[in-house]
Amino acid sequence: MSFSLKQVQAITLAVLVLGVSGVFQAMPALQSAVAEQASAVKTVKLPAGSAVILRLLETINSNEVTAGQQITSQVVQDVKVGNTVVIKAGAMALATVSKADKNGIVGQAGELVISDFYATSVDGSRVPLMATLSQEGKDKMPLAIIGGLICLPLIFIKGGRAIIPAGTQKTVYTSSDVTVSL
Repeated sequence: MSFSLKQVQAITLAVLVLGVSGVFQAMPALQSAVAEQASAVKTVKLPAGSAVILRLLETINSNEVTAGQQITSQVVQDVKVGNTVVIKAGAMALATVSKADKNGIVGQAGELVISDFYATSVDGSRVPLMATLSQEGKDKMPLAIIGGLICLPLIFIKGGRAIIPAGTQKTVYTSSDVTVSL
């Protein structure tokens, strides 16, 4: 018989309430079950600086995203402390677009910056990650300016878009110690 952490907490609360009223002394089986489950709850500390490999699930284009937008990625391989898995391969991870400049006329390149990464541990808690993923499109400003001097419409040449393709992998690191319940 196994219980989730929330079930153990609920049983413990019930035991405390019943114990206060004196009823708990009449229920040794429940007392034994609660003690067994309480000792079965294990925590592991995932230290700061632990490596996590992420893979982007979608292509990110500077002309299609905005600052503040969430980007999804996935953990590539299990993250372990000793032999204990604390973040499973396939777990979802999110990040935030912190800068998204569209490419523009006069050859201005697009730019993307993605930061504020976090992954989800086996107990569902957030694991903050240190990472920045950035990309800049091709700058065509000199071409647009020189071309514009020769032929005015050439000033409207656009710079390249910043694109980070789906499947891009990045090794990131935990930003602080995280306690994970198993």
